[in-house]
Amino acid sequence: MKEGDLPTLAPLTNELMPALSLTHGQALWLMGELGFSSGPDDAAFGHYIKSLRKLGLPFARGEPGLDEGRRAHYAYPQLMELAVALSLRVYHTLPDEIVAGVLAARVRLRGFYRRAYLEHASGIGRPVEIAMPGRAALRVSGAFLDVRVRYAGGHCLAFGPPRLVSPAEALRIFITANDAEVRTSLPFNLSRLAIRLVTLAQQPPQARRAPAVRRGRSV
Repeated sequence: MKEGDLPTLAPLTNELMPALSLTHGQALWLMGELGFSSGPDDAAFGHYIKSLRKLGLPFARGEPGLDEGRRAHYAYPQLMELAVALSLRVYHTLPDEIVAGVLAARVRLRGFYRRAYLEHASGIGRPVEIAMPGRAALRVSGAFLDVRVRYAGGHCLAFGPPRLVSPAEALRIFITANDAEVRTSLPFNLSRLAIRLVTLAQQPPQARRAPAVRRGRSV
């Protein structure tokens, strides 16, 4: 495998997306494994994720995944939405404008999450090679997400509309991003994130059980 390549994965179930279902605790573990928290005992991170849920991220009101007891079951779209949102944090916090942008573009973005996994080495994610004098060619593959966020003076000026771009288009943006306008976000490899997430999420740790309550007379 050449530098920059993504591993070619066999489709899990006849070209369908993986059927993932993680508990809240397992989702926290997964986000930690992806590098978004300091570990499973990061209480502040757990509270932060719950605060995002109150804002509708990554579950829409009435969406399957939250039962009547508000117990969460994270499938692939919710896990990717959470991972992408955490990728867009600024100083460990997700600005309100970014939350609003992700929620407004939810349907579009979830289509991107699907393509990023299924087309990680074909279609929009087909590899490209860049010749480098005196060195081996640079090979890049995977679908890239360009959310087109712009900040100035500590304020978010714009979000989106997000788009999914090929490796060639992502490289063009990297090279020419500030020629005509100042950009404060650049495309990132959504396929790489999707593959890591799916690989880890297929073998999550067992959900922790609440401590048993002792029954009997008090003394």
